[in-house]
Amino acid sequence: MPTTQSRKLNPGSWKKTLIRVVIVCAGSVAILLPAWLPNKPGAPLERGTVELLQAALLAASAAVMIGAMGHSGYRRSVCRVLAFGLAAALVGEIEDFIVGIMRWPFPDVWVIGVLLLSALITVLRHRSVMLKFFSTLGHHAGAGFIGAALLIIYVFNRVIATPQFWQASLGDAFSPEVPRICKSYLELLACYFIFVGSIGLAITLGRREEAE
Repeated sequence: MPTTQSRKLNPGSWKKTLIRVVIVCAGSVAILLPAWLPNKPGAPLERGTVELLQAALLAASAAVMIGAMGHSGYRRSVCRVLAFGLAAALVGEIEDFIVGIMRWPFPDVWVIGVLLLSALITVLRHRSVMLKFFSTLGHHAGAGFIGAALLIIYVFNRVIATPQFWQASLGDAFSPEVPRICKSYLELLACYFIFVGSIGLAITLGRREEAE
């Protein structure tokens, strides 16, 4: 009964929904801006502006989840696991920049391994909380964006970013740069979706339940 009354007292606002849709769509278009930025001759796109934007979005996503820990109550472990996973993705993204461009030694495999091991230990220590979270993942805001990002990276990108696809599509006009550029921007779009999804999850996890 209280839940029904609260819903009647706080009806959804179509204006707020419209604003959210416009912001998300504007961000999706804004990530294409590096295509019009000048690139240094011979500098690979994947190691340039696009890769730095990918790393920045992943870093911001991890920061959002870390910031949500203090407001998530007993679901603090969920935020910690997500933060570990996002930090591991960030390390994997900046590895090529640090090693390939800066020429600095960077034990990325070990760092990623430690982060994922920490996430696994947290999951095992808080099994009931994690199980409850995953069982209701479809009800959390932002889960759809993160799911779309994973589909882009592990499914859609496997086809669109292949030379065979563009050779069949463009024929004689094919250039080896095309699949690499498409791969870079698809990954950037996926990182943006992860960022938006992280904000949604952080807001949901930060809302303490009435029982607390």
